[in-house]
Amino acid sequence: MMPNITRGGKMPGLIMYLAGPGRANEHTNPHIVAGSDHVTVMVDAGVELSHDDSLDIARTLDQPRKAFGTQVTSPVKAWNEETQKKETVGRKDSHVWHCSLSLREDEGKLTDQAWETIANEFAGRMGFIDPDGAKSSRWVAIHHGPSKNGNDHIHLVMQMVTEDGSKARVHNDFDRAQKICGQLEKEFGLALTEGRETGQVLAAENPGEKRRAERENAPWVDKIELRRRLRAALANSTSEANFVARVYQAGVIIRPRFAQGRTNEVTGYSVALPAPAGSHRDPLFYAPSKLDKSLSLPKVRAALGTYSNGDPQALGTWQEHHQSTRTAEKPRAGAMSKDLWNKVRTGDVTHADLARIFAAGSMKYERHSPGPLAQMSEQHGQVAVNPPAYGYMGRQMDRALSKNPVESWSALLMQAARLSQIMAEKQFGGNRPRLGAVNTALATVVVAEAQQRLDEQTARAQARATQSTEAEPVKTETELPGYMSPSEFADLKSALQKRPRLSPDMEASEPPAQPKQHEPDNDHRDRNVHENNEGAAR
Repeated sequence: MMPNITRGGKMPGLIMYLAGPGRANEHTNPHIVAGSDHVTVMVDAGVELSHDDSLDIARTLDQPRKAFGTQVTSPVKAWNEETQKKETVGRKDSHVWHCSLSLREDEGKLTDQAWETIANEFAGRMGFIDPDGAKSSRWVAIHHGPSKNGNDHIHLVMQMVTEDGSKARVHNDFDRAQKICGQLEKEFGLALTEGRETGQVLAAENPGEKRRAERENAPWVDKIELRRRLRAALANSTSEANFVARVYQAGVIIRPRFAQGRTNEVTGYSVALPAPAGSHRDPLFYAPSKLDKSLSLPKVRAALGTYSNGDPQALGTWQEHHQSTRTAEKPRAGAMSKDLWNKVRTGDVTHADLARIFAAGSMKYERHSPGPLAQMSEQHGQVAVNPPAYGYMGRQMDRALSKNPVESWSALLMQAARLSQIMAEKQFGGNRPRLGAVNTALATVVVAEAQQRLDEQTARAQARATQSTEAEPVKTETELPGYMSPSEFADLKSALQKRPRLSPDMEASEPPAQPKQHEPDNDHRDRNVHENNEGAAR
């Protein structure tokens, strides 16, 4: 069960949305499953909410805030180029605390009674329910059918101003919500969210990010796409400067964070995709460590084997790209680094290595439409344990070292997929049955697609060979003259090949006149006649 928390300042708008048809008419039978007494007495449980019901519920939830005039705000932050950090530029109204609790699509549906118990337990453990009542917040839990992806879920809406006019405590609410959901999963027999206890959960796309991608007709959510491009850039890099250049070539805006008061030491970086044309918004920057911990600058430097405080030769590249701007253009992918080739060959790979390899393969074969390779990259990004050191398939890796790009890439991806399957069979070193099953299925698809590319490459090579054979004239054995031995014929052939060639101008002109040849007897007779004539004249 996954929580997703947001803050806002429009209680009527949120309640009317939850009780309405939804953005794609996906909401069905919106009704209350739980809430504070002020709300549950207004509408009977299970009864579909009307437009008027929504307004009444919103007014009831807002009463303490309006009665006491308590303001609840949160900071609005923006990036400051001079200080190289985010700074507060204002504040916004945030008296509405909203959290959705969502099950996996394969878990089916829970009854309203089950959701009621879960909602009350969650609200109580988060601190919104005070046993004495004075510090309690007014709240409601609404169920309106599964999401577009089939996930059964509920929405909890809390008023941040309590019954006595004070502010509800929501410090560290994101981490506490995750911990409480883990407890509820075990207590109610729900499917355990893999990786929650180990802290190896990648940041998932939230509903707001999905809606923005749909609104902009983008094939991906920025957060997920940035992970793919950064992993691919790291897989193709051999140095820190090379990594920065590869990230930029991948169509990513990269912004270094310098040490306090200095411009000659890079301590971190942030990345963003260019805003789509016509979106009229600024690029959305993310810290790579929030996308995937293995993409933080210290981890990148460790993976490249460079200095922990940075490579001096990379400083110029950082500064160059710090001043540059980007527009949405086609990303480019580079060649795989030799270090990763060797790791795959020996089986000495980590999940982070495989995530990079599959991301690089995805940028090559699925550049504009992420598919199975991108999903494999995400799967291996979920965990960070090392597999056993296996040695696999020397013949396959010989093909992976081929100069033919199709054969080379396909063999590498097939070998990486097989290593991935070995890890999946062991559930990635822990209790991860679902992740292992999904990974095994994806690996099968990756191997099949790679084999198809190899088969197509072989068919093209055979077709070219056939055409070459048909176009080549049939060679016959040269018949030697009876008076020449094979060695003499070879010497003659060599001499003919070495004869001087005429220049183009000489070849175009008429050939020089050749002296007239005579038979020996006639030549002798003519010479005698000429001599006799000369003697008579004298």
